[in-house]
Amino acid sequence: MPNHPDPSLALSMQGVGVRFPTGVQALDRLDLEIERGEFLSLLGPSGCGKSTALRLAAGLAQPTTGRMQRAPDMRLGFVFQEPTLMPWATVFDNVRLPLRLQGRSAASVRDEVMQVLDLVGLTEFAAAFPRELSGGMRMRVSIARALATRPNLLLLDEPFAALDEITRGRLDDDLRRIWREQSLTVVFVTHSVYEAVYLSSRIAVFSGRPGRIVESIDIDAALTRDETFRASERYARWCVQASAQLSRAYA
Repeated sequence: MPNHPDPSLALSMQGVGVRFPTGVQALDRLDLEIERGEFLSLLGPSGCGKSTALRLAAGLAQPTTGRMQRAPDMRLGFVFQEPTLMPWATVFDNVRLPLRLQGRSAASVRDEVMQVLDLVGLTEFAAAFPRELSGGMRMRVSIARALATRPNLLLLDEPFAALDEITRGRLDDDLRRIWREQSLTVVFVTHSVYEAVYLSSRIAVFSGRPGRIVESIDIDAALTRDETFRASERYARWCVQASAQLSRAYA
């Protein structure tokens, strides 16, 4: 009988393993199902395969073993650890890049580009160059570029790791707002327990290498996320739970 994908899933991985040409086993027997509309954070030790799993989801790598299936209507956006902007191009042209690669002119996509710049709060900086922006603003440009093609599955690989805490907190809030407004499915790689609990509707905790999921922590997606939430007992309990699982993964 044909294998019909579950319509509630954006992506699934079953028994996935990845072995690099060097012989290093990055992932082993990874089982992961990502539901449409969820905000999933991947949390785990350095080198445990979180970024490898994200690259699999993006189609930038292929599994050595196991099966993975992405819903055919999923349109991808990917945000890397570094903004990787073109220093000679304006903010507008950096965001326009994926649309230009589709053969579309600047005039034909102007409204679309300005809409995503408005989404990340950078409409006034459309004519600026990357050197004129702060680190947080450059990351906003990177997020806008990923949103320019109107994805419904957004993958982010530790995008805020190099930013100061205040900037990082503001971008966390912006990302959750964009997730809700755009009805996205988000997969977010982070090393921060506190960030994962603040952002997510679910956290998948990875073991040490070779990586696999050792714990899945559901967090009430309906909860308002603000400073009151950060100070709440529920937030503290989830942080303790995630920290305990992460400590076991390091053991």
